[in-house]
Amino acid sequence: MIRIYTFFSILVLSFVPILTNFAQDNTQTGLPEGAIARFGKGGINIMRFSPDGMQLAVGTDVGLWLYDVPDAKETALFTEHTGQVNALAFSHEENKLASGGFNSPIIQIWDIETKSKLSTLTLTRRSNSLDALAFYGRTLISIDGRDDISYWQVDTGNKLLQSRLENSFDVVAFSQDGSDLAIADRNGKIHLWDTTTSNKHGTLKGHGNGDDSEIQALVFSPDSKILASGSEDKTVKLWDTQNHTELGTLHGHLGWVTAIAFSEDGSTLASGDANKTIKLWDVKTRKAQVTVTGHKNTINALTFAPYGGTRYSGCLASGSADGTIRFWNPLNGEELTTFSTGHIESVKTIAFSEDNTALTSAAFNGIVHVWSLKTRRKLTTFTKGQCDTTDVSMLSADATLYASSGKKGLIAFKPDGFGHRASTRGGTHLQLWKIDTGDEIAGPWQTGGKNASTVFFSPTHNVIAVRVHGDIRAWHINAGVELFRLDTRWSPWSFPVFSPDGKWIANSEASGKTKVWNVEAPHNEPAILSIEETNSITFSPDSSILAIIGKEGIYLWKFQNESEDEPIIILGFLQAFRSVLTFSPDGSILIGSSMGVWDITIKLWDVETGKNLETLFGHTEPVEALVFSHDGKMLASGSDDGTVLLWDWEKIVTKAKENKGN
Repeated sequence: MIRIYTFFSILVLSFVPILTNFAQDNTQTGLPEGAIARFGKGGINIMRFSPDGMQLAVGTDVGLWLYDVPDAKETALFTEHTGQVNALAFSHEENKLASGGFNSPIIQIWDIETKSKLSTLTLTRRSNSLDALAFYGRTLISIDGRDDISYWQVDTGNKLLQSRLENSFDVVAFSQDGSDLAIADRNGKIHLWDTTTSNKHGTLKGHGNGDDSEIQALVFSPDSKILASGSEDKTVKLWDTQNHTELGTLHGHLGWVTAIAFSEDGSTLASGDANKTIKLWDVKTRKAQVTVTGHKNTINALTFAPYGGTRYSGCLASGSADGTIRFWNPLNGEELTTFSTGHIESVKTIAFSEDNTALTSAAFNGIVHVWSLKTRRKLTTFTKGQCDTTDVSMLSADATLYASSGKKGLIAFKPDGFGHRASTRGGTHLQLWKIDTGDEIAGPWQTGGKNASTVFFSPTHNVIAVRVHGDIRAWHINAGVELFRLDTRWSPWSFPVFSPDGKWIANSEASGKTKVWNVEAPHNEPAILSIEETNSITFSPDSSILAIIGKEGIYLWKFQNESEDEPIIILGFLQAFRSVLTFSPDGSILIGSSMGVWDITIKLWDVETGKNLETLFGHTEPVEALVFSHDGKMLASGSDDGTVLLWDWEKIVTKAKENKGN
């Protein structure tokens, strides 16, 4: 034991921390049909080192990334099935890696050395999640969201056996050899199963039944004799898996415990929390040895490298919602390197530069990235608006301005599926920034926009508008004067917008009323249309039509024509979450995002006929933004899966027109 640590310490002393820059261009790997680039790698769900420590596998919200540990060279492993990767398992006997995840109909087997697909295991029925994988010799065991445990013969792809667990679960973990299984149920209890017999052999009392008792993470020690559990009660508990007793409770975290991992010899336990902190514990004494800080957001995943093999022997790897993977010396908490970046957790707003050479995206935490559309690489990163999570986040149409307000607190993203839990406090005033210079633009919106739920820009008149409770207030950015104030009722599912010509503002209220005001005469009575369960709204390119998502479909309203009959309705269910809606540049096609039965899609409708023309697949979580380039050649979609997909609009329209006659 001493010799191992001494060797590792020598390696650490001779190592100079650097930011790795060996990432290859994977923006075009595994793209869906019609897409020409992907920016971002998706939020981190799970990380595992290969048995020899030479590879680090990272499962994200959009796929699988395999890193060569010595030089950080990355390879994106994608198949024709776009889906999250929430489950990973390395074979200890062969050079294989298994992967699967949320809303995926397959389990993929990969050859680690060649980084190629070996085989595909097809699930007999499509589950809405695949939560864990483990190799038991030459057999692969899987746990899915229907509480089924399945046994697969890897060489043939045949399913050998399937049985049902008697307990529904939120979190699940296999032992290192795959012979034991731990599941945490929704009541905070932990159940232990023997996978060789499919029998339950014990129940642990867990973290109690209070509001903050939900278990977020489970892990077995390498010898399977100890189970560690991390909870929203901000503690880690150690359990004797043989006697089914609690060995001790580790206190010290100030946030929900979201990730835990044992070192290869089982002597050290690492735990990460939603307060951006990692703690390293001596398992024998149950004392905290080191506290690690450096991440800017929640710790999503932890894993220890095996001893030997590379200069990172025995190090701790951490993946965070801040988009980075970092390596740490577990002896003293020193950061060895920022191993990778770009694992963005959630994209909230996007915009093209006026010359269409760059795309700007803003993440959930206020970090703004500017991407080159020519090289497909990141040009700059703007961090002055960084926070734990944003309440408001919006880019101007030309991507020169960024407005945001954020809060401090805890945020924990679900590692299987989508969504998050947050506990926030305080918050910044509404901030307005020039992205190219990094300068903040001061103005009355800083105080007048306090507690703003929405911010939006006029595309033509240098105007910023915010919605605060029942009011919409607008200011001229350069002059800093208030232009008008509109009295409206707040709705959580609709966001006010300016028309493309800047002359109109539309807003939908919780009552179902959609109102349109003339900005040049804001005190005049607005045009009003009542529709049940309104969601998203958008103007046509010529500002003559307002499209509204309602209960029955999409309503097309010529709001300036008082003699207009009832609005045209395009049938189409888009009610899940907050849908996003936009017109094509020529106004002939409506594009809307939604989530069907476990399918995140972008749909196209012919405005004239109401016919569904095309469906685009590629995102794994709800789409937050749909924006066209200023020349109308590209469509960009930003998603909660942490990526932006860039679509060739000409190719999509060509295919859509072919479908129009079918």
